[in-house]
Amino acid sequence: MLEIITIIVLVPVACIAWMIWTERKSKQALDRDALDQAWREVPDDPNYAERRHFEERKRVVDQARADTAAN
Repeated sequence: MLEIITIIVLVPVACIAWMIWTERKSKQALDRDALDQAWREVPDDPNYAERRHFEERKRVVDQARADTAAN
């Protein structure tokens, strides 16, 4: 009887753990694919340096605005 209860408890726990593990691995694979795609796009972009400078400046300005709004 104890063996049956143990099996009844362990099988669902193992299934849930397996589902969580496969979902996590799937998300990591998608993230890795997105990052690989981004690395391929950056060298192909002729305006990358200008856009990067613009985005960095925008981030600095936004941070300064947030700091002055907080004070």
